[in-house]
Amino acid sequence: MFERRRVLKWLIGTTGALALGQGWAQRYPSRPITLIVPWSPGGSTDLTARALAPVLEKILKVPVQVVNRTGGGGAVGHGAIAQARPDGYTIGIITLEVVLPPWVAQTKINADMFSPISLLVLNPVAIVVRKDAPWRSAQELITDIKQNPGKYKASGTARWGSYDFARLGLLWKLGLKDDALPWVPTQGAAAAMQELLSGGIHVAFVSIGEASALVKAGEARYLAFMTDKRFPSFPEVPTLKELGVDWTFASFLMAAAPRFTLPSVIDVLDKAFAQAVQDPDFVRFMQNANLVINHLDRKQSLAFLQERAKTMNQITQELGLKF
Repeated sequence: MFERRRVLKWLIGTTGALALGQGWAQRYPSRPITLIVPWSPGGSTDLTARALAPVLEKILKVPVQVVNRTGGGGAVGHGAIAQARPDGYTIGIITLEVVLPPWVAQTKINADMFSPISLLVLNPVAIVVRKDAPWRSAQELITDIKQNPGKYKASGTARWGSYDFARLGLLWKLGLKDDALPWVPTQGAAAAMQELLSGGIHVAFVSIGEASALVKAGEARYLAFMTDKRFPSFPEVPTLKELGVDWTFASFLMAAAPRFTLPSVIDVLDKAFAQAVQDPDFVRFMQNANLVINHLDRKQSLAFLQERAKTMNQITQELGLKF
């Protein structure tokens, strides 16, 4: 009899919790949503978030406020997303840093701390130099680095960030060490491009879109892309593969909520983002910014995140990096 009562009590409690969750989903969202960007204004994460916000507002019928939380190589912003209340009212855009091994050891931030909502963007990396740089091609840059290891500096984001791994992979494929092209930490691609223009660094590793405005303005030049094929908007720029360097790399932008956010709430957001990335104004903005929309739903995004974490661990081991 006692056991039957326990089972009955458990069933009633479970039913009540499910009903509460369903009721919450029916009311969600009922107030403004904060969308956290872990990187500085002007980079691809920030630009994508600000282009999405007004579209999401139309779909969700509530204000969507973009907030930049920078610092610690993305740790501050990613931490703010992970530690927010799991009610769907504070979400954010996570980037490749959450699947890099150093995060586990240094900040304890990892992919398991998030509930993926939607993969939004998959952006290949470009090698960028100033308009007056002495190298007219990627081959010339590579030759110079080999002949003068340590002479030139590069950046794109924080140390051990996604673009740093783009550099490390290139050096690894060239048979060079980490210090052959030293890394200068910055708070994102926008800051790195300013460092490039001011002469603080010699080479920038950023997404194609993040450098496109300065390239079109004649202030910077692409030397090569880390892609399998040439990029449609810049068909004259070669890929590293064409130059005999078998290395490709792309950063990603993924909408995510804190872990333990109700699945019913994630479903609402998943559908909203799926609709938002098809909005004509958003698509036009992304095309003009040379940012590549690559949408996956919540389940596909989770699988993508897990696979990317596995891949980054393999790269780390192959590079023999020590943190």
